[in-house]
Amino acid sequence: MAQLKKPTIKNPTLVAAMAEFKQQQNKQTEQAMLDAIKEASFIAPISLRTSLDEVEPDENGQRQLQASLMAVSNKDGAKFFPAFTDWLEFLKWKNDPEAETMVITFDQYCDLLLKQNIDIRGIVINPAETNIVLQRNKMAEMKGIQLNQPQANTNHSITALFGAEKITNSEIIIAANKLKEENSMKAQNELFEAMRKARFVAPVLMELPKTAKAGEKVSAQAEFIMINHDDKKYMPLFTSLPELQKWVGAPSCKAVPMTMANYTAMLSDQRSTAAGIVLDPFTMGLSFSKEQAIAIQPQLVIQDLKNIPMDMVSELKDHFADIPEVKTAYLNGVKANGTDGYVIVLDLAPNADIRTIADTTAEIAKKYNSPCAVAPVNSPLGQKAIEGKVPFYEA
Repeated sequence: MAQLKKPTIKNPTLVAAMAEFKQQQNKQTEQAMLDAIKEASFIAPISLRTSLDEVEPDENGQRQLQASLMAVSNKDGAKFFPAFTDWLEFLKWKNDPEAETMVITFDQYCDLLLKQNIDIRGIVINPAETNIVLQRNKMAEMKGIQLNQPQANTNHSITALFGAEKITNSEIIIAANKLKEENSMKAQNELFEAMRKARFVAPVLMELPKTAKAGEKVSAQAEFIMINHDDKKYMPLFTSLPELQKWVGAPSCKAVPMTMANYTAMLSDQRSTAAGIVLDPFTMGLSFSKEQAIAIQPQLVIQDLKNIPMDMVSELKDHFADIPEVKTAYLNGVKANGTDGYVIVLDLAPNADIRTIADTTAEIAKKYNSPCAVAPVNSPLGQKAIEGKVPFYEA
């Protein structure tokens, strides 16, 4: 059987740029990689509708073949065109030296994906190893093209419950972008701090009773939906309801509020099969392993204080004296992720700004170089921490 000539394409500039981006992800390395992609030609697997031997040559001795680009699907069913920087990368993906391929440029991929109505989400470069994914919207951005918004998926519905539609997380989005740009420990800590304070939107499968009397407690079993990310199962954390609605292949589900403490409790369960968490998987795509995620939210164990930090107690008394909403305050010890620390429990007036008071209290405690948790007296942690204790402050 006659064979098509195998491509001799190589992309050393792009290969080096992708390696640099993988090693150090920041704005500069990402831009260098994207610039190299725009200039590259790729090897693409094709499917021939007829073989070379079956086609009669034209008057110039040329044979015209009908071929179509092959696509691959991820575990969510989304389809992508695989693009290879060289023949060796192709063979890593499909060890078939006789496979039919063609050479295609980034501009030609854009012509296919941005100007024609086909069910392909983008391209994936060297999927066997490097696995750089470019979605259609990113390709459009690189080309300076405005994409029409996709039609809403009418095959599923997402119902917001318990105020999930009101959740926004601008602080997390800003902190996540800073982490991507700087990739520093400081930026990571700032993101983790924002995540500890936030509420997220979680997709769940939940059956609610069709009828319920006024004032009646309603209970329902909820199954939290995971998502495939990097070939593993991750718990998705959506920063808002619109971010969840970007999940084109989402099943019909309910959207409910969740805190970082809720997620870490589920991840800590020995029955959990999640590999970690991923923030806004269809835009941000920032993932953390199970161990990293659990460390974001300190695991607190109440323990008696070995030493009472009198300087901290004195400063906190002065601070609370200026806040009329603080009625009483208690102090106890905790072990947070294996480290000794404090828990300060506050009995507050009903109209108190709990978050602001907790933040200012924690700022004072931080100066004494130990982890500190602040809890209201009517919380489970607060109730447990004040058992047998007397307040160190009373208004």
